Amino acid sequence: MQMTWIISLGMEEPELKLRTLLFGVWLTSSTVLLMTQAVLAEIEQRDKSVISEVPRIGELKQPSTSAASLLAQDPSRIGVAQVTRVRINPTPTGIEVVLETAEGAALQATTRVEGNTAIADIPNAVLALPEGKEFRAENPGDSITAVTVTQLNANRVQVSVTGSAAIAQVQSRPSGLVLGITPATEAPVSGAEAPEEELAEEPEEEEVVVTATRTEETVENVPRSVTVITRQQIEEQRALNNNLGDILGKLVPGFGPPTLTTRNRGQNLRGRPPAVLIDGVPQTTNNRFFTELRTIDPSAVERVEVIRGPSAIFGADATGGIINIITGRPTKDFTSRVSLGTNAALGKLQGDSFGFLGQYGISGTQGIFDYRFDLSLSSSGSFFDAEGDRIPFEDIDDTESINALAKIGVNIDEQQRLQVSVNHFRDRRDSDCITDPIVLALPGRQKARVLCVGGRELDNDPTRRNTVASLNYSHKNIFGSQLDTQLYYRNIFFSNDLADLRPLRQLVFQNRLEAENWGGRLQVRTPLSQSANVLWGVDYNKEENGVPLDVIDLLTYNATGRRVARVIGTRDNIPPYSIDNLGVFAQLQWEVSPQWALSGGARYNRIGFDVEDYTTVFTDRQIQGGSNNFDDVVFNAGVVYQPTDTISLFANFAQGFSLPDFGRVLNEPRFVSVNNSFQETEAQKVDSFEVGVRGNWNSLQATLSGFYSRSKLGSALVVGPNGITQQVRAPQRNYGVEATLDWQASRAWRLGGTITWNEGENSLNDNDNYLALSSIEVQPLKLSAYIENETLPGWRNRLQLLHVGNRDRAFNDGVDRFRISGFTTLDLISSVRLGQGTLSLGVQNLLNEQYFPITSQERTGFFETQNFAAPGRTISLLYTIEF
Repeated sequence: MQMTWIISLGMEEPELKLRTLLFGVWLTSSTVLLMTQAVLAEIEQRDKSVISEVPRIGELKQPSTSAASLLAQDPSRIGVAQVTRVRINPTPTGIEVVLETAEGAALQATTRVEGNTAIADIPNAVLALPEGKEFRAENPGDSITAVTVTQLNANRVQVSVTGSAAIAQVQSRPSGLVLGITPATEAPVSGAEAPEEELAEEPEEEEVVVTATRTEETVENVPRSVTVITRQQIEEQRALNNNLGDILGKLVPGFGPPTLTTRNRGQNLRGRPPAVLIDGVPQTTNNRFFTELRTIDPSAVERVEVIRGPSAIFGADATGGIINIITGRPTKDFTSRVSLGTNAALGKLQGDSFGFLGQYGISGTQGIFDYRFDLSLSSSGSFFDAEGDRIPFEDIDDTESINALAKIGVNIDEQQRLQVSVNHFRDRRDSDCITDPIVLALPGRQKARVLCVGGRELDNDPTRRNTVASLNYSHKNIFGSQLDTQLYYRNIFFSNDLADLRPLRQLVFQNRLEAENWGGRLQVRTPLSQSANVLWGVDYNKEENGVPLDVIDLLTYNATGRRVARVIGTRDNIPPYSIDNLGVFAQLQWEVSPQWALSGGARYNRIGFDVEDYTTVFTDRQIQGGSNNFDDVVFNAGVVYQPTDTISLFANFAQGFSLPDFGRVLNEPRFVSVNNSFQETEAQKVDSFEVGVRGNWNSLQATLSGFYSRSKLGSALVVGPNGITQQVRAPQRNYGVEATLDWQASRAWRLGGTITWNEGENSLNDNDNYLALSSIEVQPLKLSAYIENETLPGWRNRLQLLHVGNRDRAFNDGVDRFRISGFTTLDLISSVRLGQGTLSLGVQNLLNEQYFPITSQERTGFFETQNFAAPGRTISLLYTIEF
């Protein structure tokens, strides 16, 4: 056996690039022993440096003759680790130095910084290298001038990493010892010390995926297609847009393009809906209002992990994949962070066009306690399209938002940790303007128009409120296993703006979603050997929700010209119902050799559904309630093969399991009893196959993958003749290709992009006559590209392009009553160090393109009043400072 010790050198200034893993060859579901070896961590504190030890299986080698002789001559050195190989691997943020050891020996190190050199001293170690007792590499990466590994004395090895201008910090992580190297924006004056605020900055994060196998694991070892959006990328994109759904729409392959509203309707992953989590807590309700990504402010987010393709590892509702939002973690030293910003339509620099945002946060550690508090406030003004017309968004303009995040943790001892987290988000809209219904009376397809009535009064302002609380406990060593538990509670309240159904029906109403989720997770990671472990546990989730409908007094509403909306009664648009979700799982992983890694597992899901007798709102039909139970076992299996140090092949088979949107079934049912509605309420099971390849060379990273998924009973949305969305249950298949490219052409220049092509069909008559899925479900071709330049030290500029293609397959098949017309947008982001902070300038839609987002183009029939144009050229300023 061998051990691998990793020092990862991260660059802060160069942006972490979009990394996607793509996999090849399906592994049979009978694979039962799997993945990387158990983590054995020993933590000690010295000179304010965090020391960690990372076991990882390496390539089996015999010690050199000189090393063997040393051991033979001195029996007291039998516990000395033999370093048999040193490797340097390029990463998007710098390099990593890998020390491989024989005989399963563990390494530990103390680190320090001397000038521009980071030094790691490793006691009880001896070099047994083919090249002798010293390893040296010149200029192995940007800003790194030399790496040396030398034998200081009989029992001590030293690693030195020298940068052209750098400050090093050490951060302890379960996956290894990470030595972050932050290159200074300007070379310090000889003899001068680095600024104090730079010493307090966090080291660059190693890309880690928590959601793929429910344990921390580097992206390169996950046999799934993964995209990690880092903190640096989020901060960069916030200069353009503070909407998390729009940020992901521009950066994540396979994910639908930005909607430019608070709703992520149509933003599927590979043509199927994803499950959204915040720190592992589910945010997706069965009755989807498409606001899962509008439940947290991006300023509170540390990173976002996107697992593309069906997954049941976290439970149901992830037939498209998983979007796990990771909130900011406490820092070692006390840190304050302030952000202030504003934005406006560039052609409408007037009062009602301006929006504002502010954020303040503190974080630190005091003894065994650590904490983090973030508070953000924002207000949006009016939006204008490229033709200068105001956009009647009805859900994002004239809106005030608040987000508060609190985390308090206690390290009970070296093995145990307890943490309490609370996140509260609220949107509230107060506007005198609505979308003008006159467009319904005009011939041809019309752009939505604004109608400002003045003095508007609503009993209930449109509001979106989301509160999540969680309690997490972990123990690193219980009889050799690691235990992680979580209890959570979530309360959701969404109240939409008024819906005026006239002249379709003489009804004006206001919908709202009232839902609660509570549940827990327990998982245990048990090592089976040095190279294999099993993750097993149980999950439970209870969801209760319903959609009451507030009926508005038509006499008052008409008499005041739509100014006054008084509630005269409440009915159940969708009756209250509950869902119980229980899952038991086991996930095994095995690192067969340095080239091969296998993984696989199974999960048993049991989902119960219950609803009382009720009366439908629009048809006044009496429906007999009832309950149903659905259960099944789903499998996943994957393989990673590295024929060389720079090329990886991936393959994955995975199954997803989910319930349909019961709200759409119960709203206007085609039956008189819930218990007799087997096909409408039956769960769907999705099989997915994926193959791919990834290359990671010195300054170039590229990925390519293809996927295919199928389900005997899918769950897809279509738009009816009157514009009302319906749910269709039929056999369904989805397939496509994704690719990414990132090139660091030089220290100053970076460029790259992504491309996504996917399609999908279902068979409405179950006779193998497949028709195209609606463009609500399947996005057109999406291409993104960027070019970035460090024009001067501390001043960076980025141009990014988004192209969305045409799609008329569903229209030609008679499924859609609309065609998707493509569009191309260009954004500019410019950031410069100013004082102790960073000033960012963003210009969205730089060329002032007049276009309609996909979610607007699919609004037809009665909902043509929501055919919103996109905002025109919009300018934003954001200043952020940490101290």
